[in-house]
Amino acid sequence: MDIMPIYLILLHSVPETAILVSLGLVLIGLKPAPGRILLVAFLTSLASYFIRNLPLPPGINVFFQLPILIILLAYICRLSVTYAVIASFVGLISLGITETILNFIIFALTGISVQKALSNELWRILFPLPEYLILVGIILVLIRYDITIFDIHGYFGDGEDHLNENKQC
Repeated sequence: MDIMPIYLILLHSVPETAILVSLGLVLIGLKPAPGRILLVAFLTSLASYFIRNLPLPPGINVFFQLPILIILLAYICRLSVTYAVIASFVGLISLGITETILNFIIFALTGISVQKALSNELWRILFPLPEYLILVGIILVLIRYDITIFDIHGYFGDGEDHLNENKQC
C-alpha cells in the first residue's frame, strides 16, 4: 500500500497524468485541449489517491487506474473508447520508457536513486521535475511539427463526428 499525501496528488500525480494523456494524444495525431486534459488528470489523480490507500500489492494500482483514465478520457474529451484506449496505452508506454531512461540519467548525474527520492519528501517533489520539463518540451515539439508515431486517422479514418477539423479533443 502506497499512501500518497494529498500535496503529492497536486504536485506529482496531476502533472504526470496530464503529461501521459497529452503525450498519448499527440503521438496518435490528436491535439490535447489543456482544460480537458487537466480535468482528466485531476479526476484520475483523485481516484489514484483512493486506490493507493487500498491494501493492494505494489504496482497493482495501475490496473485500477488505467480503466478510470480511459473512461474519463473518452467522456471528457468526447473520444471513442478505442481512441481513449490507444492514447492511454501509447502515453503510458512512452512515459514509462522515458521515465526509465531519465531516472537512470538523473541517478548517474546526481547519485540520487528513485528509492532515495521516494524516502525524502522534498526529493519526491523535485526528482521528477527534469522528466516533466523534458516531456513537456517533447510534447510541444511534437505538436509544433505535427509529429505522430501512430496517426489514428490513417487507420480508423476521420469519420469520428466528435472530432473537429483540427483533430482536437
